[in-house]
Order: sequence, then structure tokens, then C-alpha cells
Amino acid sequence: MPKIFVIGTGNVGGVGLHKMAQQPDIFEEIYVLSRTLQKSGIVKDSIAKKTKGKVRLNLISGDAGNGKALLALFKKIKPDLLVHWGHPYDNLVVMDACLKYGVNYIDTACYEDPKKYGFSHKRQWAKDKDFKEKGLLALLGAGFDPGVTNVFSAYGRDYLFDEVHEIDILDCNGGSKDKKIKFAPNFDPEINLRELILPVKFWKDGQWKEKGRLIDEEAVNFDFDFPEAGVFSPYLMYHEEMESIVRRMPHLKRIRFWMTFSETYLWYLRVLYNVGLIRIDPVKYDGALVVPVKFLKQLLPKGKDFNKSYKGKTCIGNIMTGIKDGKKKTLFIYNVCDHQAAFRETGGNAIGYTTAIPTVTAAKLVLEGKWSGAGVRNMEDRCFDSKIFLDEMPKTGLDWQIKELNEIPDALKKNY
Repeated sequence: MPKIFVIGTGNVGGVGLHKMAQQPDIFEEIYVLSRTLQKSGIVKDSIAKKTKGKVRLNLISGDAGNGKALLALFKKIKPDLLVHWGHPYDNLVVMDACLKYGVNYIDTACYEDPKKYGFSHKRQWAKDKDFKEKGLLALLGAGFDPGVTNVFSAYGRDYLFDEVHEIDILDCNGGSKDKKIKFAPNFDPEINLRELILPVKFWKDGQWKEKGRLIDEEAVNFDFDFPEAGVFSPYLMYHEEMESIVRRMPHLKRIRFWMTFSETYLWYLRVLYNVGLIRIDPVKYDGALVVPVKFLKQLLPKGKDFNKSYKGKTCIGNIMTGIKDGKKKTLFIYNVCDHQAAFRETGGNAIGYTTAIPTVTAAKLVLEGKWSGAGVRNMEDRCFDSKIFLDEMPKTGLDWQIKELNEIPDALKKNY
């Protein structure tokens, strides 16, 4: 039986471990590295209660950013697969430890340098040759977006269209938190806020283009009626899956990413940015150096403060246009997830649920040999059969639908 080494027991890791425990025939023996045993202990107790102890969950306290210690753990445990649900700051260190030991790697978000704004797969892609030489697989961005949105793109490319010309990825969180929670990002506040203040980028006619920032009052947005979630305003922004999708969609003419925000949320974001609380450079205060965004992270509510009261649904998917049998075709392929249902099952919210389940699905396919390959790869890579993944994902807990559209919404016809 394979041994799984997991990093992280936050919202995503907690959900993911619950879902792994539901498949003890695949994930029977799991080793979990977390910075705090208290947090991972709560997850372990919840899993034991819900699965009646069918999975061996072994907790380890430690820092995934310590490469030597991580390698020593690998040598002791001898894992068959590494699943990284921890901090993307640690991606490069964890990948190097996997290379040195010799174990396949899966993560959900691309690397970020803690001292620089921005995010990109490039430094992870640079390890492609090393992983190929070792015959190892590093599967990047195996969450929902990035992750399933990449698979949706590949499914369109390989099964639904002869040519895919345009993709608009829409991410809607139609949930509402307890009224006492005035402002709380959807996932790790430090990572989330750093991303939201970056320049907006999209890909058109073979090149990247910029269009202001999300924090600008004139930021591009439109109203859209999301299936089951309702009417919300998605805003144009940059997201990492576009970086890899454009490399493997030969007929693609344009790809954009949109995420919903309330006007109240954006006003909070603008104020925090303008007063300097999203700065990542250390500030000297009372004789100590303090990084403003890390300090802000400690002040903001955590999932445990609102997951139980989180109501509403998420809807994430791709509107794709292209050609099939000589005719123009437009499809919306998407998933809907309920916050309260996710909490009842796993103690997490729909954000963690939709991120974790694709990772568990990918891990299962890798362990069973249904998804295989060597090198550093993303989810839309042609070596992976998108249909196999989309057939498997509902069994783990996330369904998906396809709706044929007469044409794309008028707002998406515009050249911003």
C-alpha cells in the first residue's frame, strides 16, 4: 500500500485529508507535516470520528521550508507521493527535496517569492530537465483554478472542439459570511492580498496585454448570472493558469480570467493598500522589523471564525468559443459547490473543498498509473487524458456541467 506524504492542514489540507480518508483503499497510510500539531490534531480527530479509523494518519511537526529536515523525513518514511497543500513560498524547497529523494510531487499553486510581488511557474518549470532525468513527475497547480480550469480547457481542446479560440475563466464565490465578519479573504490572506494588487494581464493574439489594476475604481467588470449562485460582478484580473494554458492551446486567440468581488470588499482592499498594510518590505516598529501584510494576516479572521456560518455557493468554470465541424460553438463548462455542504462533510468551506478535491483526484490517478509522465507538467498537458480526470472527479465529490450557449455574453465580446 502506498505511503502519502502531505504538507499542510489548513482549509485546503484539512478538506483534502478528509477526502483521502474516504478512500482508504488508495490512501491508507498518510504522513502529515504541519507547523502546529494542535491544528493537525483537530483534523485528525475529525477524520477519525467520520471514518472510524480506517486510515493511518501520522502527524509530524515541522517546517516544509527546511529542505534538509524534509529530506531526512523522506528517507525515514519512504513516501510514494508528495502532496503539497502548504505555503507556495516553499514550493522550490519541497521540489528539490523530492528530486534528491526520488518521489513524485503535486501542488496547487505556483511559487511566489516572499520578498517580491508576483507569481509565476517559471522557476518550477526550470526544474523540468532534472525531474525528467530522474523519471519523476512534478504536477503543478492541481487545485481548481489553477487545476480544473486547466483540465476544462484541455477537455475542450481534445473532445469538444476542433479548435478552441477564446477562453474566459469565471470564478464566483457567491457565499456570505457571518455579518460580524467585515472583511476576510477567501484563502491565505497574505497570498490572496498580494495577488489582488498586481497589474491586470490577459493574453490576446499571441502576446500579453495589461489593463490597469483590480484596485482601480474603474476596474473592468460586468454582471453575470452564475448557475445556482446568482448574479455577481466578475472583475478582470491575472491568474496563473493562463501562463501554462497558452503554451498548449495552439489555436487560442484570447484567454482572460475573471473573479467576483463585492464593492465593499474592493473598498476595504483599496484602503488597506493605500495605508500600506499590503506592503511586503519590513517596517521598523518599536525596535523590531514587522512585515505589514504578515501583521495584517494575524489580525484578519480565519476559516474557523466563519466556516460554520458561511452560506451560498461557488461557481467556477470556462466559457469557451471555437469551431466544431466547421461551425462556431460556445460552451460554458463549470462546477457549483455549496459552502454549508462542504462544512458539514469536512469542516472546511467551498473554497478549500473545490481546491482539495482536484488534488486528491490527481493523486489517485497518479498512484493508479492512469496519469503518468516525467518532468514538470501542468494539468492541461497532453500527456494527461482530461476525460479520465473529469470522469473521476465526481466520484471524489465535485460534479461538473456543460451548458451550450448561443453566444458569449455581450460583456465578453469587448476588447478591453
